[in-house]
Amino acid sequence: MSNQSSSSTSVKQFLTEEQIEIERQRRQADWERVRSAADPVEAPAEVFDSRSLYEKLKEQHDSKKKEFEDMWSAKNSIRGLDEDESDFLTRLDRAKLEKQRALKRLEQEDIEELKISFFFI
Repeated sequence: MSNQSSSSTSVKQFLTEEQIEIERQRRQADWERVRSAADPVEAPAEVFDSRSLYEKLKEQHDSKKKEFEDMWSAKNSIRGLDEDESDFLTRLDRAKLEKQRALKRLEQEDIEELKISFFFI
């Protein structure tokens, strides 16, 4: 049994006028099912793109390339911190730590004072 006759690749053939008319009638019947009152009675003709295959593929390639470049430009736009920004954030962290230590020291002093005051009562 030869598998070549049922191959998935097929040769594109020219359509006869009869085949074109059958296809137009099928499109018109499909159009009648989905047509609303505001739509025209006649099914709109299929849009024919007269560009060459190269031009169509080139357009697809260019649009995908632009999309890819846009994705990477967004990722590359995120930059790291420079030295001044890093120093500033380090100073903020140190100040925050000092404030926390001072607060903890005050709390410890208050606790010690309360212990002493309860001890003498």
